[in-house]
Amino acid sequence: MAQLRCLSIAAKDPGRLANFYRKVFDLRTVRESETDVFLSDGIFNLALLTNRPDRPPGLHHLGFHEKGMQGMQERSEKRGVKVQITPRTDSEPYAEFCIGDPDKNLVDLSEKGFGVSEEKSPFPIRHIALYTPNPQRLADFYGSVLGMKEVSRSDRSSIFVSDGYFNLALLLQRAEEKLGIHHFGFQVKSNEEIQRRVEEAGVATGARRPDRIPYAEYRVHDPEGNGFDISEKGWEV
Repeated sequence: MAQLRCLSIAAKDPGRLANFYRKVFDLRTVRESETDVFLSDGIFNLALLTNRPDRPPGLHHLGFHEKGMQGMQERSEKRGVKVQITPRTDSEPYAEFCIGDPDKNLVDLSEKGFGVSEEKSPFPIRHIALYTPNPQRLADFYGSVLGMKEVSRSDRSSIFVSDGYFNLALLLQRAEEKLGIHHFGFQVKSNEEIQRRVEEAGVATGARRPDRIPYAEYRVHDPEGNGFDISEKGWEV
């Protein structure tokens, strides 16, 4: 099974965002260049990439650690799913290949894995959510191609899938929501502690999530407006 291990954010100011996530969630720098910063919680890689014309600001793409591209191809074909694996040709330091899901979300693939810190943060990244007009179609894709398993459904027709550690929410897109990656989430020991850290970092403490939301308790936005959830109870995997 492939492992979801990276989220890339196209940032107006990667350095500023890096300082925020280091201060609030104790993420560590694992790689840094003049344009990009790669942070880690010890398991997951958060890539902060300078935005450019073909990469507008915001949550941009996912990354999976897949030890064998050939095995992934064979698994997909056996389940009747065609996937085009394309070699990465830009300066991305970890991913060697990429694919697109049925909604045209970019997915990086790495056989060697994404860079992670030796020290684990007490506030790990455990969740990503994206909007799709067809949750079942995406659930079938991520299951057939990347081996993720369905773990739950909501009463709003959304589907949650997992690689055994990470929760990926496939949320039904409604008229007001933009297609693609919408937010991600940190599992924390104390929401109050993180809200205090967020406030000290110069950002609003966030809004309480509606009671119907099955996992996260609060939605916060980083200095560039990217949304993330914080949750004491965590996500089903």
